[in-house]
Amino acid sequence: MSYRLEVAFNLRHTSGALVLKRDLIEIAKSYGCELSYSDFEFEGKNRTVTRNHIFIIFFFPADPKHVIKFLTFLKKQRKVYIESIGFDNVKFTLLYASKTYLNRMDKYKAKEYLSNKNKIEDEDFQKVVKAV
Repeated sequence: MSYRLEVAFNLRHTSGALVLKRDLIEIAKSYGCELSYSDFEFEGKNRTVTRNHIFIIFFFPADPKHVIKFLTFLKKQRKVYIESIGFDNVKFTLLYASKTYLNRMDKYKAKEYLSNKNKIEDEDFQKVVKAV
């Protein structure tokens, strides 16, 4: 049972990207992050690169105060984008998805998320979504 937070930043618009990645991971650990991993995402058509991002996935404990504190820190960072937030308790529940994330995911799942995003009943989940 943990919150899963996915953030990304553009390599073309970020100088010192690896330093930023390392700093974000260290700061997340100070906010209570249990686990994190990162990967690169390249996308293009023919010779045109349309997406060149690093994304980092953080796992926070089930207590929402840790992820909320980290989200308030992330909102102050201009180069970092919050892609998605979810809660993983055997079944993954998507709490927040950015417009870019919705455009890249399966259309059926995107419609399901859009129809259910205002029906969140758990108070802790509502606090996390409000922090975004």
